[in-house]
Amino acid sequence: MTDPTAPPPSRLRRWGGVALAGLLSLLCPGLGHVQARAWPLGAALVVVWTLASIVLFGITALWPPTPPVVTAWLVLLATFLLVWIGAAIDALRRARSSSMRPKPPWWRSAWLAALVVLPLQAGLDATMPFGWRSFSIPSASMNPGLVVGDVFLSDARRDRPFPARGDIVMFRPRTLPETIYVKRVVALPGDTVAMTDGSLILNGRPVPQEADGTVTVGSGQTAHAFIERPAGSAGYRIARLDGTAVGRDLPPTTIPPGALFVLGDNRDNSLDSRHDQIGLVRAEDLVATGGTFTWPPTTGRLLTALR
Repeated sequence: MTDPTAPPPSRLRRWGGVALAGLLSLLCPGLGHVQARAWPLGAALVVVWTLASIVLFGITALWPPTPPVVTAWLVLLATFLLVWIGAAIDALRRARSSSMRPKPPWWRSAWLAALVVLPLQAGLDATMPFGWRSFSIPSASMNPGLVVGDVFLSDARRDRPFPARGDIVMFRPRTLPETIYVKRVVALPGDTVAMTDGSLILNGRPVPQEADGTVTVGSGQTAHAFIERPAGSAGYRIARLDGTAVGRDLPPTTIPPGALFVLGDNRDNSLDSRHDQIGLVRAEDLVATGGTFTWPPTTGRLLTALR
């Protein structure tokens, strides 16, 4: 209710209150409404926003970033962002007309609400780690499946399943811990892997390869494309150049427990387990696995799974 006996607030004070309401709303929806003296609505928005944060973080903690899950998560995120923006605009509107109302008691003040809510939000963010991680592709070593500029969300949860053959993994080599590499798993613990003239030999048998035309890789090189199908994998596309390349031959190697043998899909232009700089990838070196494209420059791959 407006107090008719109260002197009108100064222009500076009035617009200062409006600006503060907008800032508080950007920090947490609802705080701006408390500043605008719409306390019940502000409290409701704070509760809704807190629950929304728990839902968004909880989804990433409970489920891997498969296309349906990522799609639903992005829809929820967009909805919450619209609510955030709408709440800020509404708080600004209410704050313009609230300066004539009586000052609320201290226990309903905006500063007290901020002192309670903002540390709570920070605590939730710290105790509910984000279970997914975003990566982008900077090189052609995973052509043709992944190209420079691809962006995707991957499963970085601590309790994620151990990778299978054919899975794409992100890891930090022990010799190059400052760099995250993206490669494909081709051999698991207990497997014996070898390569002859660029062809993969797994447990003594050549891995089937089906010719799949040609593909442009790297800086415009034309390579032969193949669908490689190791046991237990649905298959994936690789590229091989004509001629002899370093790393085409590899003596039989048995993968120890807790380790993986990884290769780049661009077989003749990839630093991977064939090279001493990378070697076998240990389970503790893994950063994330699999994922869903969120910004591929290639048409038709948005919100599809990495293959």
